Amino acid sequence: MACTEPSMKRIDALDKRVEDAELKFKDIEKEFDKLVDEYARINDLLRESNTPMQELYLFRAYLQQFEDVRDEMTAEMSYSHSQLKDLKDDIKNGIYNDNQITEYLDAEEKAIKMIEARLNYFSEHFKEQDKFVKSVQ
Repeated sequence: MACTEPSMKRIDALDKRVEDAELKFKDIEKEFDKLVDEYARINDLLRESNTPMQELYLFRAYLQQFEDVRDEMTAEMSYSHSQLKDLKDDIKNGIYNDNQITEYLDAEEKAIKMIEARLNYFSEHFKEQDKFVKSVQ
C-alpha cells in the first residue's frame, strides 16, 4: 500500500486531536459544574430581591444545552478513538485500498471537526457566562 505510512501518521494526528478534545471536554465539565453552582446562587439572590434578569434565562439555556449533549459528546469521542484504532489495524492488515483509506480518514476528520466545534461553542459561551457571573457579584 502506497499511502500506509502517511495514513498511519494521519491517524496518529487525528487520535491526538481526539485526546486534546477530551482534555478540553474535562475542562468544560469543570467550568459547567462551577457555573451550575453559580447559577443556583444568582437565581436565589435574584429571587430574594425580586429582580428578574433576562440574562439568567440565557445562562440556564447554555447549561441545559451542555447537560443535554454531554453524554453524547463523551460517546462521540470514545467512538472516534475506537474507529481510528480499528482503521489503523485494518490498514496494517491490508484490508483497504488507498482510496478507501482516504475516504475513511476524511470521514473521521469530519467527525473530529464536529466534536471540536461543539467544544469551542460551549467553551466560548461558558466564558461569557463566567463574565456574567462576575458582573453580578
